[in-house]
Amino acid sequence: MIFSLCSLLLSSMGFWMISVLLVILGLVFLTQNTLGVGVSMLSCSMSLDVLSYSLIVLSFWITVLMFMSSGGIFINGFKEVIFSFMVVLLCLILLLTFSTSNLLSFYFYFEFSLLPTLIIILGWGYQPERLQAGLYFLFYTLVASLPLLLVLVYLYFNLGGLELFVEFKILSTTFSLLVFFCFTMAFLVKMPMFFVHLWLPKAHVEAPVSGSMILAGVLLKLGGYGFFRILYFCQGGLKLYGGYIFGLSVLGMLFVGFMCCRLNDLKALVAYSSVAHMGLVICGVFSFCLWGFSGSLMMMLSHGLASSGLFCVVNMYYERSSSRSMYFNKGLILVFPVFSLYVFMLCAANMAAPPTINLMSEIFLMVSMLKFDSLMLVVFPLASYMGAVFTLFLFSFSQHGKLFSGSMSFNFSTYRELHCLGLHVYPVNLLILKPEYFMFIN
Repeated sequence: MIFSLCSLLLSSMGFWMISVLLVILGLVFLTQNTLGVGVSMLSCSMSLDVLSYSLIVLSFWITVLMFMSSGGIFINGFKEVIFSFMVVLLCLILLLTFSTSNLLSFYFYFEFSLLPTLIIILGWGYQPERLQAGLYFLFYTLVASLPLLLVLVYLYFNLGGLELFVEFKILSTTFSLLVFFCFTMAFLVKMPMFFVHLWLPKAHVEAPVSGSMILAGVLLKLGGYGFFRILYFCQGGLKLYGGYIFGLSVLGMLFVGFMCCRLNDLKALVAYSSVAHMGLVICGVFSFCLWGFSGSLMMMLSHGLASSGLFCVVNMYYERSSSRSMYFNKGLILVFPVFSLYVFMLCAANMAAPPTINLMSEIFLMVSMLKFDSLMLVVFPLASYMGAVFTLFLFSFSQHGKLFSGSMSFNFSTYRELHCLGLHVYPVNLLILKPEYFMFIN
């Protein structure tokens, strides 16, 4: 209740004041906890471990950057109070989602996060197609997660509770398969996995920059977080069918790489790259290896920062050229050399180049995938190579070439934009100095 009252107060302030106060809240959170492999109980139904702690810090960070990147909403005065309230409310929901230790509460917050995200897409999107994108986003996730609610109710009556860190009796193999399919369907759509990813490019392309940043930065991580939490409940199904999802995720990375090489929409290309990175996260979780778990967590953090930064810089180009097409956005290194430096560093992080934490996450994931099946030595390098190909395609086509003659008048870069891009780039390059904070290893 106190946080809700504070959010109402925050929503009437300027975006700089909101950003400063959120940074202070994040610093207070950092000082009150220490990272470790154990679980610290905050209350009867709330707890923290290394996974939830890292994602809560990421939620704070991305929320601050959402306000910084949405300066146009505050400058133009377009419903900025409602916008601020929705962003702060979404941050609160994410904090509760990552800190709850009850599966039913997790489901409630998991679904409630759809509402402010949908309002942000519909209220501040750019094109009339945002209505269709909002429907795709809503119904894909709702239809896939409704069976999960029924399974949770059944689990409650059969196990006597839904607490995550309490020992329950192991489910029978038949019912474990049903639980596995209901859980995985909800989380695979949320991540999303290839074949159930069609809502993601539509939602990203039609959403405002803040909606794309929170979608790519944090909301896609809800699926990976859910997989970590349900491993104990779905042991039978994971042993029998986990390999199929594992293989489909790796092939999805390869297919997405080929698709991205023929896209000319900058925002759609960044959105499809999220599908490839989330496929790696799925492989890490389903490898049942501590290296895979650690690599998945580092991949979620690095992708949240790198992908959010790419959406941010694509929006900066869109505000100046009124187009996301690569045919119009060419030769931009001649006009915005500072932006080009940040784009290069974000693309390097996106393709797992050193010294980003993305590199360490891919090393961990590669080892865990080879441990799962040595056949991955054939598929994974090609899929990773295609990720580097379309990232270089994005950088070279947008930064080099002849400048479009119809785009001769540009606004110069502002300190707010450079500060926002810097706060994306610096963490993803500096986190590799302390990778032990994100490892599930004693």
